Amino acid sequence: MFGNLFSRTQKKDEIPPQDFSVLNTDMHSHLIPGIDDGAKTLEESLELVRGLIKLGFSGAITTPHVMGDYYPNNGAIISSGCITLQEAIRREGLNFRLEASAEYNIDSYTAELFEQGDILFMPGKRILVELSFFAPPPDLENRIFQLRIKGYYPILAHPERYSYYMGSRSDIERICDLGCDLQVNILSLAGYYGNSIAKWAKTLVEAGMVSYLGTDMHHIRHLKALEDALKHKDILRLLQRYSFKNKDLFNE
Repeated sequence: MFGNLFSRTQKKDEIPPQDFSVLNTDMHSHLIPGIDDGAKTLEESLELVRGLIKLGFSGAITTPHVMGDYYPNNGAIISSGCITLQEAIRREGLNFRLEASAEYNIDSYTAELFEQGDILFMPGKRILVELSFFAPPPDLENRIFQLRIKGYYPILAHPERYSYYMGSRSDIERICDLGCDLQVNILSLAGYYGNSIAKWAKTLVEAGMVSYLGTDMHHIRHLKALEDALKHKDILRLLQRYSFKNKDLFNE
């Protein structure tokens, strides 16, 4: 069994964190300007980076969409945009480490990229994948299995937001058993997408099934919502009680 569903450790009672610094690294965002539905300009990208610093993050692995029908990005496009943003961060004198991977939609376009080896990995050959919001791909289990056979470690983005998995622990456990980690959006926990999604997201975290938290930040509205999320005592308690793998990403 590839998964390690219940390996999250619960921390001893202590003073809850006041920001997201315990995570250290954000591993899901859309900061590179002009290549997906995230930041539109370099100035907006820098404002989002400043916001992440204020929220307590010391770095990010930004993950623009790779989606054949809408955002047919590839490694070259993403890497070029990342370099531009890295240079701007240095010019601004910001103490923030930025690297790039991608949020790969499970579709025929990404399947071809994977076959070509055109993949921008996170450390440890981790790869963030997302599904359609309408229905899971019929070959999802095989796609995850094939990634694992090749030595890649898939992370499923925001499983709490897929309505067809809502409330189904067995479906989520099956995905984890195939060797796929889970990443939940902080905004989901804060109720940004609705109360039912917030409840389901907290259930997954409290069940010890979630390895990563991410901002999934696209724009200034998300930044403001993340600032408001720090007012949620239940989110701060989750950061206190459960250990997430974000903090180890840049240490591998």
